[in-house]
Amino acid sequence: MNRWGSEGPPPEAYSRITNPERFAYLPEFAGALLDRLEAEYFVERVEDYGLDPEMESVELARPSVKLTPVDADAAPILLSFTAFPSLAARFGRWYSNPFLDCACDACDETAEGETERLGSMIDDVIAGRFREGIVLPVGGEPWHAEAGAAWRTYEFRSRSGGSCLDPDRYKQLLAESDRSLYESKPWPVR
Repeated sequence: MNRWGSEGPPPEAYSRITNPERFAYLPEFAGALLDRLEAEYFVERVEDYGLDPEMESVELARPSVKLTPVDADAAPILLSFTAFPSLAARFGRWYSNPFLDCACDACDETAEGETERLGSMIDDVIAGRFREGIVLPVGGEPWHAEAGAAWRTYEFRSRSGGSCLDPDRYKQLLAESDRSLYESKPWPVR
């Protein structure tokens, strides 16, 4: 429900963050979730700075954590803990997502809502309901697409829901990979 009512937020609320501490629960939840996943699944845990420069482009509160399943066909998860407090996440090889999109006073984002969204996306990854691909249509721009139950579902053949890629970034991503489509398998349970 929108806390501002039918008139919406006042204009000054869009440039103001009066209580960033309200999001402190989000990184706490994520840290506990990573610990639980490590205990329940056969994964390798790496905790360090510099694991993913793209995810670590802002000030971090602590080292990033990457969980990589022992089955190479299962998608890894990487979480970077920002100083804000918020998270940057990478699922699989290419898909990244912030957990908070915007924390301004006008937005209705909450730590509880973001933990629910993060939990749903991680559930998809560990259950093997995640796929991602990079597509280069004939005569078009390259784009990245991902799908899972917590993501919008769409066909990889259409552009809806994907994100455009710079052609140089497209070439780099494909050069670092053995294929352009990954369908993840479930994480192996301990």
